[in-house]
Order: sequence, then C-alpha cells, then structure tokens
Amino acid sequence: MNAIKKTYNEIPETINVPKEFIHKKGEIIFIMDDEADSVKNKTLKDFYGAIPDFPERAAQGDYEKREDL
Repeated sequence: MNAIKKTYNEIPETINVPKEFIHKKGEIIFIMDDEADSVKNKTLKDFYGAIPDFPERAAQGDYEKREDL
C-alpha cells in the first residue's frame, strides 16, 4: 500500500493526485480540523474523559512522606 498524507491550512478547490495513483483504486478521506486553534493550549488533563467508555479515575490517596536525602 502506498499512502500520502497532506495537510492544508486552506483546502483548494482541486487537489493534485500523483501520476502513479491515477486510474487506480484508492480512498480519499477528508478530516476537518475545526477545533485546531482551541486544542493548541490544552494539556493532557483537559482531554480526560473524552474517550467513550473511559473508566472513571479512582482516588489516588495521599503521597507518602519521605525523608530528604
């Protein structure tokens, strides 16, 4: 399988296809990145619970006290 990934900041009206791909069976998938700007400043914690069927986080308890080295 050959694959090419291309990201556009602004999708053009027509997209050039490499010559070796023309007249062959293939699949084109468009994924719209509408939330790209709002995701840039988020941390991993901001995405907690975003995955369906993700288990709730159990209580972590207190940190153990350690002596300084």
